[in-house]
Amino acid sequence: MNDFMIKTLVISSHPDYQHSLSQRFFTESAKVPGVKMHFLDNLDDFVLADELAMLSACERLILQFPLYWYNVPAKMKAWIDEVWSAAEIALRGKEIGFAISTGVAAKEFQLGGNEQVTFNEILRPQRMMAQKYQMTVLPLIVLDQLMYKTEAQKRTFVVNYQQLLTMPYPFSFDQKQQWFADRLTRLTEEKPQLIPLLTQLENNHELIQDLDEALASLEE
Repeated sequence: MNDFMIKTLVISSHPDYQHSLSQRFFTESAKVPGVKMHFLDNLDDFVLADELAMLSACERLILQFPLYWYNVPAKMKAWIDEVWSAAEIALRGKEIGFAISTGVAAKEFQLGGNEQVTFNEILRPQRMMAQKYQMTVLPLIVLDQLMYKTEAQKRTFVVNYQQLLTMPYPFSFDQKQQWFADRLTRLTEEKPQLIPLLTQLENNHELIQDLDEALASLEE
């Protein structure tokens, strides 16, 4: 695995996955190297040793779920109840992110919006769980009203989600440039016609670095 990649475990829950366009879109977007998907609703019971082994092996944990009356689905709540208290050694100091879907427009989840609550407030219990284990909480990603998204908006979401899954934190502009370069490098093995695009990206990256150094010297 490339040094730029992060070993990520996605814990996913949806009680009606086959009929959820949003969750299937999430899952397809997550099909990248270094990412393991773990579907809770496929399991009748949780084997604690297996769950802890997966958590121990990952560097980054993502909880992926639809909002169910401002909460996680029942299966994920059951997983939290059974697994989390035993997972401190496996998770302490690691990174955690939340990928949620909602049929309500994201703009409504703010003061003054129709929902009268923010996503951070909704996720407060999960954020406190992470804080208990001194985990780094990554920026939230929200997939809202997928049926109304344009193709360009969908592509942008896929990039943002794949960056959350695989890109080293903090997500700086430099990191994003490197992430795109890494993706293009792997794609050029299958599609050599992309090599000029990779070269252009690398040249732009060097130019930006030169500008940063010039600005830094002027500020000294």
